[in-house]
Amino acid sequence: MRAKRLRGFGRHMRVHIKRAASDVALDTDWLEQHHYDYEKLGLAPWHVSDKPPLAIRKLWLGKLVVDFQQWHKQLKQQYADFYLAIWLFEPHFGDSQLVAGIEEQKAHYEGLFGEPVALSLPMEYQVLPGVRDLQWTALAYVTPFYPEDFASLGSWALKKPHWPTESPSGEKMIAVQIGVVWVGKMA
Repeated sequence: MRAKRLRGFGRHMRVHIKRAASDVALDTDWLEQHHYDYEKLGLAPWHVSDKPPLAIRKLWLGKLVVDFQQWHKQLKQQYADFYLAIWLFEPHFGDSQLVAGIEEQKAHYEGLFGEPVALSLPMEYQVLPGVRDLQWTALAYVTPFYPEDFASLGSWALKKPHWPTESPSGEKMIAVQIGVVWVGKMA
């Protein structure tokens, strides 16, 4: 069964184009205090867990790439060592974002996702300007669940790759790979 068609797509597209045209500057004061900064997408009227139409996804990935290049210039001038990447989530495209980190946040971000997955960036994104300038790595997007929460998820969780693990405090948990995240960094 197909989802109900969104009315007024042209109007929504114009709003997204207008929002994507605005610059999101790196907040250097916030970065100095908290050692991270990020730019998330606003995909209304789609939910974060929805997959918006390809035109919207291309628009926002293009915006993240342009902002990545601007942030990279700023960070390179101020810091010798930093983390800067685009996180492109599948199937939850709304979680995609541009992330910058310094000091302890750099190490945190580098170890955040699971093991590498043998997938290349989807072809529809590779044609966007600037995307090929970045090195893209597909990583497993893993979420831990307590055993009782995992059991309540039913067949959805059982169909996904999952394995037992432990929380940092030593509690038994079950890790479930809910998707893939492509991490785009400067080559």
